Amino acid sequence: MKPHLLFLVLTLSSAFAATAQQSSLLGSNSTEPATMHLFYDMPPSQRDLIAGCRHLALEVDANGFFYDAEYATSMAKGYTVAGFRLSPALAYGINERAQLRIGFNATAFAGLDSLYHLHPTLSLVYAPTKWLTLVAGTIYGSHTHRLDAPVYDPSRWIFNYQEDGLQILTKTKIWNSDTWLDWQHYLTPWTPDQERFTMGTNHTISLLRFIKSDSSHSFAKPIAGPCIIERYTKDRIWAVDIPAHFIASHRGGELKTIDTNTVTTFNEKIGLRLSFMRGRNMRPSRSWTLDLPVYFYHLEDNTLDHGGKAFYPTLSFDYRNYAHSLGIGWSARAAVGYWHGDHYFSAHGSPVFWSANAYSAQHIPQSTSLASASDIRNILTFSAAYEHEFEGLNLGLQADIYYDLDLRKTDLFVGFYMRFKERFLLF
Repeated sequence: MKPHLLFLVLTLSSAFAATAQQSSLLGSNSTEPATMHLFYDMPPSQRDLIAGCRHLALEVDANGFFYDAEYATSMAKGYTVAGFRLSPALAYGINERAQLRIGFNATAFAGLDSLYHLHPTLSLVYAPTKWLTLVAGTIYGSHTHRLDAPVYDPSRWIFNYQEDGLQILTKTKIWNSDTWLDWQHYLTPWTPDQERFTMGTNHTISLLRFIKSDSSHSFAKPIAGPCIIERYTKDRIWAVDIPAHFIASHRGGELKTIDTNTVTTFNEKIGLRLSFMRGRNMRPSRSWTLDLPVYFYHLEDNTLDHGGKAFYPTLSFDYRNYAHSLGIGWSARAAVGYWHGDHYFSAHGSPVFWSANAYSAQHIPQSTSLASASDIRNILTFSAAYEHEFEGLNLGLQADIYYDLDLRKTDLFVGFYMRFKERFLLF
């Protein structure tokens, strides 16, 4: 499928979904994986904006992490990194729909004498309705885009966390979307450099959702005294969704003074997601999800027109045990999948999925291993994750295994994470 055709399909589906006057709060009907949610930085809800109107608050976000990537295949180089990121921000409620945020992102790696990354953050958030949020400035990027590893490398959460540009977020009963522009490098006129930016849109459209409530198992239980009640229901939810995205990464610019190619890579996904959840709003809850996505890749520059595709069926199981009133609990996730890639590449995706050797490495300077990549790749993937949420502090563990059936080699990725996130009202 050509990129512009898929983009037209997404645009039409968005227009159709926007006409539906059925809105819901963020995450109320979500059957997406519950684990590793500590990476998601969602904008303030309508309730948060109303409560913070004309108030100034200090938000502190601190992350400690350890990543170890042991890659045996030639598509990627292994690395080990331990570090810390501090992202404080002052948030002022302009009115009941808008918020101004000012802060900075500082990332330090163990073993470096100076900061790896230090950038200011500035955001204007506007939510005219429950289902629509607009963001200008520093956007809610990284894992908040909810992109798969073949399109968005998990290590970008450490090395390329901040994204700046524009963003449109929607959430209704039948349509969730995230559309964004991340301008990574502005080209100053007549400088020996190139501009770099990424445009993307990610959609999930609900085709079918059937909920069966078991009233005989609905009950309320005090969990921290007589004034705090946690309600549980043994709901059973069957859902059929269509996930789709379109991403374009561009490197070029009319004002550049260096003799390099203008390169644009396109990545698309269209698929079908079948899920079953038992125990919504209950401790514990369980869910099974079967994803059947097809990925497309296309690259264009002055001398080359090249593309590829991939198929990645995945079966996952999530187990969640949370006390929602207290914000504590734990969750676990296990997933197994089969990746078949044919000349596939993604500018921001994990290199363990690449299989494009029809062009030289000069198109993507950071990817020197592309010249020796295989045209066809067949990989078995296994992943496991565990998250524990205390009051104000989250801990997470994650392990991913990729076994190349053709090369008979295994790539391994493990990570450990700690996150403290709190909001302090100043006035």
